Amino acid sequence: GSGLRYLRTRAFQQGEDNPRDIDKFSPPGDRQVIEWEEEAQSSITILADISASMGVPLKSSLRNAAILQLTYSLWRAGDLVKTILFSSGLHQEIKAANLKNQMERLTGSLSNIDVQDETDISTVLATYMHQVNKNVPDMIFLVSDFVSMQKNHFHLDAKWRQVLNRTQHNLIPVIISFEVGSGIGGMLKVWDPERQTRRLTWFSSARVRKINHEEHQRVEALKNTFRSAGLDYMVINGQRDIYPQLAQLARIRRRRKN
Repeated sequence: GSGLRYLRTRAFQQGEDNPRDIDKFSPPGDRQVIEWEEEAQSSITILADISASMGVPLKSSLRNAAILQLTYSLWRAGDLVKTILFSSGLHQEIKAANLKNQMERLTGSLSNIDVQDETDISTVLATYMHQVNKNVPDMIFLVSDFVSMQKNHFHLDAKWRQVLNRTQHNLIPVIISFEVGSGIGGMLKVWDPERQTRRLTWFSSARVRKINHEEHQRVEALKNTFRSAGLDYMVINGQRDIYPQLAQLARIRRRRKN
């Protein structure tokens, strides 16, 4: 069938644009309109990590927001989008015939997630590619923090390489990250994903700086890994990052195509 493809993002012009065309995920105070061009409809799958490390509220809220915005924006572009939840294996598939029902099903499913144990992304990807066989989606968004409870460093193994070859590098890692606010300090209850419980933790200024520094280094290493593999990627540190990151991704891929 025929659909629409992202052309560009621009500021909403009062009196000229239809208010219905405003992207509802535009940043507050910066209303944006997405322009589209006619092109073939694409099938898109969002693989969403629900493993223990993603059970931390700060990460899970960003993951959910990213899934909802990706679904909304891509579907509005005329593409078909479904989401599959995963941890060490594939779990629930969320798929509907229209955008309204898909958003409703996503909202319901994401608000009632049973957090799983650790994840093995390369195995999950290999399993998924085996399931789809020859019906590989036009694009796969992989939403995860790319953290394993049993590994200190993420790397692309042979299974990853096979997946990249089959998807022709149309695999988009969406890195879910975080930053502890500078105003946080003292004794706080934090979620322990390994024990599935809350525990008291002391946050000094030095500890907050150390946590943020280590997370920044981890994300930079991921970016370098994906970049070296020829992959485009998104990095989400806050909900306001999602829309600009998606628009930037579309611009990069369009520029490369031309």
